[in-house]
Amino acid sequence: MKYEKMKSIVLTLLVFISIFLTYNLWTYQPGYDTIDSNETFDVSVGEKIEETDLSKALVKPYQLFYHSGNKTVGTLDGKEMGNVIKGLSSWTLFDLKDYSNQYSKDEMKTIIQGAKKIEILFPDTVPLSVYSHVIHFEDKNIPAASFDRIVIDLNTVNSDAGTIYFASLDSGKKYFYECRVNLESLQKFEKNFLKQVTSFEEYIEQPLNSKKNIFLPRSPKEYKSYRFYADTLSLEDFKKALFSDPNNVEVTKNTFINIPSVMKTDEEYSTLSYINLSVDNDTSIPPASLFQKSMEFVNDHGGWTDDYHFYSISTVENKIVYRLFMENHPVFNENNMAELTQEWGSNSLSKYERPYFTLDMVSKNAIRDVLLPSGASVLYALKKDSTIKIEEVEDIVVGYKMTRDTNESNKKFLIFEPSWYYKYSGNWIRVPLEELEGF
Repeated sequence: MKYEKMKSIVLTLLVFISIFLTYNLWTYQPGYDTIDSNETFDVSVGEKIEETDLSKALVKPYQLFYHSGNKTVGTLDGKEMGNVIKGLSSWTLFDLKDYSNQYSKDEMKTIIQGAKKIEILFPDTVPLSVYSHVIHFEDKNIPAASFDRIVIDLNTVNSDAGTIYFASLDSGKKYFYECRVNLESLQKFEKNFLKQVTSFEEYIEQPLNSKKNIFLPRSPKEYKSYRFYADTLSLEDFKKALFSDPNNVEVTKNTFINIPSVMKTDEEYSTLSYINLSVDNDTSIPPASLFQKSMEFVNDHGGWTDDYHFYSISTVENKIVYRLFMENHPVFNENNMAELTQEWGSNSLSKYERPYFTLDMVSKNAIRDVLLPSGASVLYALKKDSTIKIEEVEDIVVGYKMTRDTNESNKKFLIFEPSWYYKYSGNWIRVPLEELEGF
């Protein structure tokens, strides 16, 4: 009897143990580490710029004129303009006032281009708040205004302070701000500046069309053409920098995909195009935010690999373009090899296009000298061309045409040829030198 009772107890225990083990087996969850799909990758395809220096390094003037009263001289020399900006950035500007509604554009132009005025031009409008990282305003409440030129007034007779203007003439909205500067600082700057003016070339104001006049160099000028070796940057680094989960990116020959993001590359031209399809583009971004986002985003992955400068902005498209410069002249290429373009949504980047090469400065080689005709000759040729509607010509500049070396064994080399360019309905078009013969 005792034996039967003991056996029943053992069997019952075994049943309970079996049930317990089965339950634990079914409900067991291994202690795997959580995989973070938003892992941050510290990637740098090139050297990073100090954050405090971003505006100084990327937002630069591209022309400087000195209006003496009887003639205008100017320069495109980056060193000369850098010296002027250096002087300007050493001052503290005070008493900032808005005169935008008190002057017409013609009145503003008369002030800007009057005698003893230095006119510093930028490629497109720049928010005052962005440039306050380069120059110093005493007032910390910077207005939400933009400018496309800075004017230094050297007329100081019977004045207790100098005058600086920030103006926007060519964009949709008119801005005209005036501020003051210490008189002694301005007079010291004037002495040094006027010593350099003798090396500037003469410019003539020309009527571009019924909407605009521009200053163009009076005489022909020689420029050098260059040849560089182009170092290819790592696409793997760009993948890590651009995708939130680079470990799960599908890679085919020229396409990188991790929905909703796609990156396509073009091996022939060494360019890439990244798109985030989930970003909402309907929200307009203030210009200052667009500048700040765009500069910091590229800098975070060391993407300022060559001499890129801010070149254009569209608040309608939330689009900003930084262009490669050579000898302080803009570089143009039909296959987007000379531009770094970004489009932004309300919270994040929606599109990013750029080259994935960098110029090896050690390999820089001047090939030959090229004589470019005067600006007046170029303008005359454009007006004589029946296929061009002169009213749609927006600007004329000297730039560099970038192409690959045509020699098959030298495909890694890039050629930079100086040329005249004109902006036509928003696009930059080269003026072939052969079409200028006889003008």
